[in-house]
Amino acid sequence: RGGEAPQADPDAAPLAVDIRVLGLWRPGRFMKNLGLHLAATRALRELPRTTVSVSFGNMAGCHIHRSGGPHRDFMRNSLAAQRSPLRRFTKALSRLLNPNNLLMTVLDRKIYNHPATRRIIAISQNVRAAVARQFPHSPATVVVIPNGVDTRRFNVRRLTDLRGESRRLVGLREKHRAIGFCSSNFELKGLDRLIAALAHLPEEYVLVVAGGRRSRKYADYAASLGVEKRVVFLGKVKAADMPRFYAGLDVLCHPSFYDTFGNVVAEAQAMGVPTVTTRATGACDLIDDGRTGRVLDQPEPWALANAIFDLRDVEAGTDFGCVEDDEQVFARYLEVIEAVRAELAANARD
Repeated sequence: RGGEAPQADPDAAPLAVDIRVLGLWRPGRFMKNLGLHLAATRALRELPRTTVSVSFGNMAGCHIHRSGGPHRDFMRNSLAAQRSPLRRFTKALSRLLNPNNLLMTVLDRKIYNHPATRRIIAISQNVRAAVARQFPHSPATVVVIPNGVDTRRFNVRRLTDLRGESRRLVGLREKHRAIGFCSSNFELKGLDRLIAALAHLPEEYVLVVAGGRRSRKYADYAASLGVEKRVVFLGKVKAADMPRFYAGLDVLCHPSFYDTFGNVVAEAQAMGVPTVTTRATGACDLIDDGRTGRVLDQPEPWALANAIFDLRDVEAGTDFGCVEDDEQVFARYLEVIEAVRAELAANARD
């Protein structure tokens, strides 16, 4: 986090930290995920019975598991990003033949159905629904805690401070209305649909694209639609520069086909940037439809263009007050941990 480093309390008791490096098997994701699961299983057996264990990865047997969604949900729903039926079929087939995908579905069953699992922390209502649908007999209680935002970095004051500089660096003029898009996976997050939407918007709308790989085919697609001069590809933007990226925008568009949360939506909302996204994006829960953004059923080009145009009167830099900061989210995690700790203590007395 930014700002001054906190000063140590000279009278505080020393903090006992037991860090265990489990290591990863190599090569490939399959070996890494399998090795981590087996090593974590052994490490959990060595913990005292009263220890509350929390998992942020694919480790079965922890009392609390933070879930970004079952892997099978991703496997099925993310295929919608493929426009070609043939491409959709070959993508599905390759995933079925990938041993890591089989491993991940097996680990999901172990995690969600494990008798030690007391709580599932779902990062969105979409995740909660997916867990309930796929694992209805899980012994765990599902608690929804959305991802937080570092509001010292992402806030409306910073948008005001950085806006002029941000727009100058990108080459935006006063007449321009900037649509932002940010992702490392252009296909899944619907960039092609957004470029197609740009062709239906007035000339003053400009698309600013951050992140991703292999942008050439998307630049060619923009050229085929005659909008190449209205699309700016920034390449990878460092995390420290993301507040400046948001500050220059008039609207952020995240037309994702599958995203269990979508931190870019939360960060943009924290800076007061109206946002267009889909119901397949977990962070759509943060948006007050029509006031702070628009939520679409499907990211079709005409629907995206209409939603973006509908937000023309929502001024960037408005305090929407719809996100929780990191400290608030951390406090909610602690509440869950303390509740599980009390349950374990009660069971130990029985």
